[in-house]
Amino acid sequence: MAIVAIDRSGIRVGDAVNFDIGQFMAGTGWEQIKEPHVGRNAWTGAYRRGDKIIRVHSRPGVGDVVATVDGRRIIAEFTKGPLVDKPGRTEHSLLRMALGQTLLFEVSADDIVVTAVPDTPAFRRVAETWRSPPHVRRAGIRIASWPATLRSPAWSCDGKIIALSPISPSR
Repeated sequence: MAIVAIDRSGIRVGDAVNFDIGQFMAGTGWEQIKEPHVGRNAWTGAYRRGDKIIRVHSRPGVGDVVATVDGRRIIAEFTKGPLVDKPGRTEHSLLRMALGQTLLFEVSADDIVVTAVPDTPAFRRVAETWRSPPHVRRAGIRIASWPATLRSPAWSCDGKIIALSPISPSR
């Protein structure tokens, strides 16, 4: 089972709905599993499609995607970012924030912790530089990319973490 965290501001800002997750899940073949509802949002909970299950929540600080692959837990924090180069240091601040969030995750020694950024030239440059310092390597956080053309980097419709590829080896 994959666990996906959705930032409420990505769903709704004020009265405007940016992304109707319930409609998206239904439109891609996922059926919400009826269970005792916990939380304020009707779209939180478990969804099933075939033998796959995705649990969607909006709790901060636990990673945007958590999944077990080959017996190891992967905890990934995704960040947004500009898809074209712009003046300023937007990529620096976004990657810094995502790395800071991953440092606070409750993890075990076998977990793989990933900070995922849009695959753009600017993020690649920053990631290459920031991967090198010894304190970053000791933390064991991997910096990966997700295709910037995707609307949502967090999951694919078959319940797998999608398109996370290392910008370069990090361990």
